[in-house]
Amino acid sequence: MEKMTDTLIHRGPDGSGYYYGCGFAFGHRRLAIVDLSEAGHQPMEYMRRYVITYNGEVYNHIEIRQELEAKGYIFKSRTDTEVIMAAYDCWGVDCLNRFNGMFAFVIYDREKDLLFISRDRFGVKPLYYYQNEHHFIFASEIKALLEHPAVPRKPNLAYCKEFLRSGPKEHLRETAFEEIFRFDNASYLECSAQKLFGNFQEKRFWKVRPNLSAEPFDFQKAEVLAEQYKQLLSDAVRLRLRADVKVGSALSGGLDSSSVVWLINQQLKAQGKEEKQETFSSVYKTPGTEDCDESRFIESLAQAVMVKSNQIEPKAEDILEEHKKFTYYLDTPAANTLMSSWHTYKLTKACGVTVTLDGQGADEQLAGYLLYLKYHIANANWATVFKEISSFLHVPGATKYLMQGFVAKVLRTILGQGLSLWLFRAMGKKFSFRPLNEKLIEDLELSLETLFHYADRGSMAFSVESRMPFMDYRLVEFLASVPAAYKLRGGWMKYLARIAFNDALPQNICWRKDKMGWPIPEAYWFREVYAKHFVNTIKKSFIIATLDRDIQVKLSQKNLNNIRFDYLTRCYVLSVWYEVFWGT
Repeated sequence: MEKMTDTLIHRGPDGSGYYYGCGFAFGHRRLAIVDLSEAGHQPMEYMRRYVITYNGEVYNHIEIRQELEAKGYIFKSRTDTEVIMAAYDCWGVDCLNRFNGMFAFVIYDREKDLLFISRDRFGVKPLYYYQNEHHFIFASEIKALLEHPAVPRKPNLAYCKEFLRSGPKEHLRETAFEEIFRFDNASYLECSAQKLFGNFQEKRFWKVRPNLSAEPFDFQKAEVLAEQYKQLLSDAVRLRLRADVKVGSALSGGLDSSSVVWLINQQLKAQGKEEKQETFSSVYKTPGTEDCDESRFIESLAQAVMVKSNQIEPKAEDILEEHKKFTYYLDTPAANTLMSSWHTYKLTKACGVTVTLDGQGADEQLAGYLLYLKYHIANANWATVFKEISSFLHVPGATKYLMQGFVAKVLRTILGQGLSLWLFRAMGKKFSFRPLNEKLIEDLELSLETLFHYADRGSMAFSVESRMPFMDYRLVEFLASVPAAYKLRGGWMKYLARIAFNDALPQNICWRKDKMGWPIPEAYWFREVYAKHFVNTIKKSFIIATLDRDIQVKLSQKNLNNIRFDYLTRCYVLSVWYEVFWGT
């Protein structure tokens, strides 16, 4: 148990604890955020009945505590940990619907000999497990599981092959390690210990439903919706500022993170706090990397809202070693090196800040990516198709997706939906006529957990807690209910968010047409600075030779231009991952 928890010291440098029961044991590493006293130590007991080990934050714990105190519950600490156990005692599994936060926990009920396991709605906080007929072993990170002698240390080759083909999928039950699984998000399990040794099925406690109406745009309603959006996001920020340690924000220079920074400043003013908010950013000013630099937007916002802007530039000479370090903390292979994320949290730690509020999650709810344009055009009525195409043609990189949507619209009009889909499949093209809001919910449920995995591991590697106001479930439910017409309109992605912050943010940020979003100059690093190392690492990799012999031949022939760079990057990342965990 101590070896397992020692691998997680980065997640909890402020203390360790163990609870040894009859046939089970809990271990914990603490990152002290709320109630820094010994009263917040875990594993924690409550009512001499419940024992918990828990990672995360329930941001509305104060309101829940007040409700429970009115019912007669007594608390010995100011922690959300104690509130979780009292809420479970009061409301049973329905307590999960009252929690606004990110969490992964296991509670043991000594009176009923039951275990209660759950993970937050969006899978922000991780929970992995290994099971056989004698063991159920769980942890926040896979590396902790690998310290247990019962757990095999083998790569999941089927997962790795699919990773090379289409990238990481952190929402799947399977992981890159054989026989190590991921507990499902928005789910719980309440059962006896014996049930954990066999097949079990998590139960979902939450699911969002999208508005699939084709409701037309209305200016007056847009103003109302924008104000509702702004107020909900503001309250999400208010809750996530609750901490007994220093709080800052990760700032990319885009609309989402800038909105969060502006709202934090408003909250600090309302609380009468005079200290400047600190922001943290990765920038790229070295020749060859400038196309990934957003410093002009970062500095524009910093001047406009009067924050202390901390910036760091990843240096090419450090990249190989820094990437290898991050690979260890990630556990599983990522889509790229993630060096912007890594260095941002490295800077955060160096400045003495323990909590950041970040802008993750807005693009998947407000249609912030260009690929959403094809769904927008394919499902628009003919009266607005040409008008919308014309307005979006001025957006950099949009033409491809506009044409895809237009072709799909024409084919469905002539051939019908079924025959059109068959034709796309016959041409080897993927397409769906699903409405925009339905696609957004799909990405919310599938793609976002991969981004949360990156944010959790990058921040926790430096003992920093990343909080995400856009993932407040109240805001998510609201945005799912907003008709698609208010998300893409008149040449603007995330239209609703732009009009909401039109009078708050600098115009060059609020109405930016070019979207970057933490870009990384990997093409420069791996095609110029480390070109030979990049190719040789892939060529010498045992796992790449096992999974893709064709690429070995292509690399030997030096036909790099015939291989997609994103595929080569995944090969490199997988090679480094295999080296980190298996040494070859």
